[in-house]
Amino acid sequence: MPDNTWFNPYKLWSLKCLSSGPSQGIVFELDDKCVIKVPFQYPVGDGSTQQDQTDHLIMSLRSFQCFKQESRIYDLLRSNHSSPHPNILTRFKCKQTDCLVLEKIQPVREAWETSTDRVRAMWIMELLNVVCFLEDLGYLHGDMTIVNIGIDNDNHVKLFDFGSAVHYQDEDYQDQIRDDQFTLATCIYFLATGEDSFDQAETTASVKSIRKSLQQGTFDLAPAANKFRHLLQGCWSQKESWSFKELKLMVSEILGEQMMMEDDPKTTTTTQPPFPATTNQLPGSSVSTWVSLEQFPREEAWLNEEQYRIAWTKLGFDCSLYE
Repeated sequence: MPDNTWFNPYKLWSLKCLSSGPSQGIVFELDDKCVIKVPFQYPVGDGSTQQDQTDHLIMSLRSFQCFKQESRIYDLLRSNHSSPHPNILTRFKCKQTDCLVLEKIQPVREAWETSTDRVRAMWIMELLNVVCFLEDLGYLHGDMTIVNIGIDNDNHVKLFDFGSAVHYQDEDYQDQIRDDQFTLATCIYFLATGEDSFDQAETTASVKSIRKSLQQGTFDLAPAANKFRHLLQGCWSQKESWSFKELKLMVSEILGEQMMMEDDPKTTTTTQPPFPATTNQLPGSSVSTWVSLEQFPREEAWLNEEQYRIAWTKLGFDCSLYE
């Protein structure tokens, strides 16, 4: 059973932890503008039973892998593009290589409550924009969920958590396309309605039941999502072979009609188009800002991945089983 004996490369306990528990990594609040994301590891040999030890080993190795993949994605973005994509969470420059310093944003659940229909439509298109952008780079997000979507200070979508990103050359890429389209549909449903289709799921059995109802088209859609019915059911059924660009076009046509029917000067601006381009950097983006972590001492017990694997191998665990 995973517990709270994990630790990070730095002693960050004076900071507010924003993570509910160990997942891909642990996030701490640095200030009102940025957060730090770090991998975690359980002490070598930690666990009262062999199963606990195995669980701790698997979670720690997974954290190493996710951190490397997310860093790889940000390095790719930096090397291939002169300006960051406006809907990908900004990474700030930092001398330390075993952490990510990222912009702090508002969870989309909180932002949704005070948003308008026009803004929600813009968010849906922004999400599709960034998914298509990743597809052009040869990647799928791999973990498209509501909790991995936020809203920045300029009221735009920011996608984050790229530790599960899947490359087109990976064996599971084709299967992941269907999974990503399923979860993308769930995110679109939330942005359109404010309802998480899995909110009522409290057990594994209830998650499976809701998923089955989505796949079979028996899920009771909220009225605000009816205009997306064909698209949602196609993605949830996982029987369609749409590309993400085709999904974007379908949604653009749906929302384009909605925009033309709306005539609300309170939500219409002349400076921000309803469907922003995918390559322009948003005003105020601070990707070049350096962040110093010198005030945080390193954790003496921290091991790099190679050291960690060697230490567990000496205890009789075969780390190669958990790649």
